[in-house]
Amino acid sequence: MKKAFLFLLFLFGLLAGLSSSGTVSVEPPKSPSPVTGYPFLRIDVYYEPEDKVISMDLEDYVKHVVASEMPASFHPEALKAQAVIARTYALRKMQIFGGTPSMPGKADVTSNPAKDQAWNPEHVLKERWGVIGWWLNWPKIEKAVSQTQGLILTYKGLPAESVYHSTCGGKTEAARDVWGKDVDYLQSVTCSYCVSSPHYKPTEVVLSAREVSNSMGKLGISVPASRVPYTGVIAVTSLSPTGRVKQISVDGKTVRGLEFRSALNLKSTKFTWSVQGDNIVFQVAGYGHGVGLCQYGADGAARAGLNFLEILAYYYPGTQVAHIFEE
Repeated sequence: MKKAFLFLLFLFGLLAGLSSSGTVSVEPPKSPSPVTGYPFLRIDVYYEPEDKVISMDLEDYVKHVVASEMPASFHPEALKAQAVIARTYALRKMQIFGGTPSMPGKADVTSNPAKDQAWNPEHVLKERWGVIGWWLNWPKIEKAVSQTQGLILTYKGLPAESVYHSTCGGKTEAARDVWGKDVDYLQSVTCSYCVSSPHYKPTEVVLSAREVSNSMGKLGISVPASRVPYTGVIAVTSLSPTGRVKQISVDGKTVRGLEFRSALNLKSTKFTWSVQGDNIVFQVAGYGHGVGLCQYGADGAARAGLNFLEILAYYYPGTQVAHIFEE
């Protein structure tokens, strides 16, 4: 029997998000049946450093994403979880599946982690790891990807929004508190697994009043450096249930916590601050937007005995892992 696309609905567009007022129960994950004769699936990647589009097999793309997005020292089950969500992210972008490409007519995805997933070619990875590091790390990455070949994260038969971040710092964030839309499987979950992350505990970031003033200018807010240290000039107006800054007032003008974080190059919106002379001292915990998979949490969970299916079920409750193709 001919193989059929599991996601025929892709041809009619992807769902941007699924919302519901109810709760989602988590079922024990089941391992999908193996697939034979897995076909070549081409993905076009725009490699920004060299301003060129590179076409490659999806599985090769996933290998380089995993190598670029997650430390190779992580547990194999965490690497497998990363491979599944990296493949899922790519699938939602691929034009051949009716996805929404980052560069329509030119490329499905970019190599820029600020726009898509990080992707680096072999020579960059070798420079980063060194000869011995490449010899040790690459087989580990290849194995994690090959052992999850063709597997993606799904929700109600469609590819899920497989967002992820480095370190949640104790609790992941709900999508509605970051992007304003409620997604059934992108809810806040308690995460005790990322305590080994270097970003788990608050770290100090010291910025001068002038630096803060200049950064606010990027957001179209003109606030003199002399006013920045004044009490109330910068004030939180809304916090998420996990303690992350949703909205903040700067000299009477309200901006989103994400925008404020980006302008000041802070690692997350989970921050507090104090004024010390002409400096603003931020205490920042976690790394990333906090939604979906916590990468350091995945590593901690794997070392605690969870396999990649259990890890994905934990961070994306209500989802299932399935093959792109099925008999």
